[in-house]
Amino acid sequence: MKTPADIHNFSTRPFPERIPNFEYDTKYKILKVTESGAVRWKSYYWVYVSAALKGKHVAIEELGNGIWKVFYRNVFLGYFDEKHLRNKQQSTRLETNLV
Repeated sequence: MKTPADIHNFSTRPFPERIPNFEYDTKYKILKVTESGAVRWKSYYWVYVSAALKGKHVAIEELGNGIWKVFYRNVFLGYFDEKHLRNKQQSTRLETNLV
């Protein structure tokens, strides 16, 4: 009949104060997510990524024919097609499948 505090063992692993910056591969293009959760594409259009990534950097990789894959660190977020971007006042959302 011991309490949880009596049998708990504390971890010996160090806990970092700050998470280190992630280094993307040089084959990716790096974009910063704005306060609205979007990235600016070709200084004219907006592509909405996620409000949870405000201030973070995402990587994009071209697949061909104007289709781009978007990653945050090692996590695939979605695709966008630069040929189907709307006008400059509206942002386009990422898609998870191309069909």
